[in-house]
Amino acid sequence: MSSSRSIIFLTLLILNPVFLRAQDGADSSDSLHAHAASSAAAPQRTPFSLHEGRTIDSLRALPFEGYDPARSQWQWPRVAIVGGVLGATVTAIHLYQQNAWWQDRRTSFHFQNDPDYALNVDKAGHVYGGALGSFIGQKSLEWSGASRSTAVWGGFAMGALFELYVEFEDGFAQDWGFSPGDAIADVIGAAWPVVQYYVPYAEHFQPKYSYFPSQAFRDGTHKGNAIDDYEGQTYWMGVHVHGLLPRSWQSYWPEWLGLAVGVSVRNMPHWSTGDNPPMERNLILALDYDMTKILPGDSWLMRALKEGLNFIHFPAPAIRISPNYVAYGLYF
Repeated sequence: MSSSRSIIFLTLLILNPVFLRAQDGADSSDSLHAHAASSAAAPQRTPFSLHEGRTIDSLRALPFEGYDPARSQWQWPRVAIVGGVLGATVTAIHLYQQNAWWQDRRTSFHFQNDPDYALNVDKAGHVYGGALGSFIGQKSLEWSGASRSTAVWGGFAMGALFELYVEFEDGFAQDWGFSPGDAIADVIGAAWPVVQYYVPYAEHFQPKYSYFPSQAFRDGTHKGNAIDDYEGQTYWMGVHVHGLLPRSWQSYWPEWLGLAVGVSVRNMPHWSTGDNPPMERNLILALDYDMTKILPGDSWLMRALKEGLNFIHFPAPAIRISPNYVAYGLYF
């Protein structure tokens, strides 16, 4: 279920808003992030020299002329646009999941923890889904005129609440239940963009996702579709290596090149065929790319697009380090 929610977020929730008015005043964090709106005469505070370039680049990009990162200035036509998108996407997601999973499978609300499901790889999917939803919410709010701190916390609320809503619906499903473990992973994922805002060092660590159809999907024995083809999905934590190196070493490592640690599951049981082989958890180390350093464009929209693409792990050389060694020219 977590993988399905992640794909749904990526395809449908591009412009989700949350109508918030909290935290409109400037606080210490907003002062740190309000580079573009501060007075030219005021002393500039450099936030965390370890990633100075990345932070200043992001501050130069504003969603519209006159935007003040420290104060909400709601652009009501934009609010209306993203509000309409929000209503449409939430309705579409509910109808899809109702027909795909919940229809004719309803029972009384119940809890059902699933520590062994997919060898816990699904928990990585829940973290990813929460982080992606939180990011999309944050950018939607900024585009609508929310201050940066309001956008960050509003995005957190959006990512967490949507994931928890699906968990709540699962609580009424016969085949599942409300999973406390999944819910915790949802909230952790939604909190990650908040951590990145207040601890910019964390910007160097990026949840990612990749997909290549499983053998069962290609053979036609998997009766579902790509979004529940769990064996074809890999969840990653990308590391922007350049920003973590001492300054004297940075010239030896390309700024756009990173590393990523991925986890996937293979040999999932197939209800359609009755096969029940022993499941296998794979641990993979791969090269990775920072799209903010590869693609051109410094506008707010282009930066948001590049940051969004960083949620995808693009094909790259890799090695599987567990359960045994395998080298891949390109891992998808």
